[in-house]
Amino acid sequence: SSGINAEYGVGQAIKEAGIEVSEIDCVSYTKGPGMGAPLVSTAVVARSLAQLWRVPLIPVNHCIAHIEMGRQVTGADNPTVLYVSGGNTQVISYMNQRYMIFGETLDIAVGNCLDRFARVLQLSNEPCPGYNIEQLAKKGERFIELPYCVKGMDVSFSGLLSYIEGNAPKLIKSGKYTAADLCFSLQETVFAMLVEITERA
Repeated sequence: SSGINAEYGVGQAIKEAGIEVSEIDCVSYTKGPGMGAPLVSTAVVARSLAQLWRVPLIPVNHCIAHIEMGRQVTGADNPTVLYVSGGNTQVISYMNQRYMIFGETLDIAVGNCLDRFARVLQLSNEPCPGYNIEQLAKKGERFIELPYCVKGMDVSFSGLLSYIEGNAPKLIKSGKYTAADLCFSLQETVFAMLVEITERA
């Protein structure tokens, strides 16, 4: 059950950190954004631990946590960040004591686009679909022009995905393009779109 897994995971984390529970000053957890079920189950565990250990409970924004880790690692004072994942595609910067979104996807995230196309090609989920598309793209030799949709500082991937999902089987069957060519073309197109909106910010 998830309760047993949480208990084991917390115990392992404390053991690996080489600390005692009495040394813990607070419990933090991802409040969002993200998928509902994992967020709720994590919040329940975090609240329980905070009450059990009598320490403050600190909610954390998932996106901001990634950005702040990047700032800490790089030493950047005020970066403009291209934040991409399976569920997010945003150009973000810090302004007036808050993070501001300058551009974002108007529909699906770039990671979702890549994941769905990997399914069309029946690529493995191990270690992840985007990585497998990247490896196949390295073998691509022919570029096919795909829909390119940048609107100001926003992007749209759904039309591009619909086009390549619908046409991939017949393009490959024709012998004119390989799966590697399509991965190469998709990757180059979405990355060019992302670079364009980031440069505008």
